[in-house]
Amino acid sequence: MNDSNKDRKANRRERKGAKELLRIGQKVWFYRKDKLPPIEARALKIALEGVTIALGDKKVRSGELENKARSLDDSLRNSGGHYYHKRNWVENVEMLLVAAIVILGIRSFFVQPFIIPTNSMYPSFYGMTPHIYEDNSTPNLLKRSIDKILLGASHFKMEAESSGTLYLVLQQGSSHRYEQSSFPNGRFFIFPKMVRNYTFEIGGKQHDLKVPAEFDLDELLAKKFAGIDNLRDLPLVVPQDASLSEGRLKLSEKKVFRGETPLAFDILLGDALFVDRMSYNFITPQVGDPIVFRTAGIDQFNAQIGTRTLTQIGEDKYYIKRLVGEPGDTLEIRIPDEIFTNGTDVRKGVPGILYRNDKPLEVTEAFIENNKQTHSFASSNPDILNHFPGYRAGGLLENRTPIKVPSRNDSINSTGKNGFFAMGDNSTDSLDGRSWGFVPEDELVGRALFIYYPFTQRWGLSN
Repeated sequence: MNDSNKDRKANRRERKGAKELLRIGQKVWFYRKDKLPPIEARALKIALEGVTIALGDKKVRSGELENKARSLDDSLRNSGGHYYHKRNWVENVEMLLVAAIVILGIRSFFVQPFIIPTNSMYPSFYGMTPHIYEDNSTPNLLKRSIDKILLGASHFKMEAESSGTLYLVLQQGSSHRYEQSSFPNGRFFIFPKMVRNYTFEIGGKQHDLKVPAEFDLDELLAKKFAGIDNLRDLPLVVPQDASLSEGRLKLSEKKVFRGETPLAFDILLGDALFVDRMSYNFITPQVGDPIVFRTAGIDQFNAQIGTRTLTQIGEDKYYIKRLVGEPGDTLEIRIPDEIFTNGTDVRKGVPGILYRNDKPLEVTEAFIENNKQTHSFASSNPDILNHFPGYRAGGLLENRTPIKVPSRNDSINSTGKNGFFAMGDNSTDSLDGRSWGFVPEDELVGRALFIYYPFTQRWGLSN
């Protein structure tokens, strides 16, 4: 019985080897038959036919199949050229190159991956968000590994190297400075990457903490240490020794002891999604679409059409925003006359209703919920109904100041391009069209299609 099993296994291996040899032989025949001398071409053809017939005969003897395969091997050695005999690594490299070409083709013409860095589209899409460890504990390796796989979490912590009061050092009037960080100092692979460097002071000793440049640590510090939204509401301490710094923000009254961890948190990766690059080649972008676009030509386009922008982007990046205005549309934010600001942070704009062509925008959940939140703020008992902050007036969309989205048919538009107007769903923390103007049509990349990572409740089709 054992001998019978061995014979069957040997026969399967023999047939598998013959099939692989036949595959290579057919490839050689296809590519080289016109270049081979008649004698070699005839020998190769006969050898291929012999292996094909033998493999098709289920009753063929093992020795006969082996002889046919050897005959094909001899013929291939004479006429195979650089196709035979190939090493395995050569075929693997070829396979990887073909796969890379296919992936690049798909990325260029069909779908493109995109990771959202900021929370300008929150809560529709998440950028990098923090998870604070309230007890300042450090998760074990297993938990960190699981969070890394499922949520793309990166762990950060600051250990006290001295004892004393915890301060945040202001650097030239700011809570941070931008700088480049490389491995192993940062957590950003082997290539230099821009980071934000925050400097803390404990007992007169400075402690640096570096986070990704797109991540704003200010809000985390304000909420953790003071339960407030704005870091600037903390008391400013100006030291007598001017050489220390321009000033410090006192984060906690509690004394920190050497060896303790006053700050520990994870940064969760922003939503990774696929962008549909194909559809906009055939259909017009629609108001309500979450659009991805490049910023390279935005400044020039707005300068050419005379848009009075508050700021310029000045760089080539990919942005994601909500499309709120198509070519020829009239847009306006109207702050209700009875707006109440008690309990409402208006430092980033007063809440208003977003209108398109004299009608409130209501074609997607983001429009409806933002406008609903503004109505709540305008009531006698304002309440936070959802995570949308209400659209905020400012920049090009000052209160009751209509703007028209440029069309290529406008007499003053010499660019020959249509424009589009985009805003973030989280308009209190969104640098969008209110500041830098309109998006030219040739900068549109596509529509957000599918959130494929991290594995949360948001996984699936985007809206």
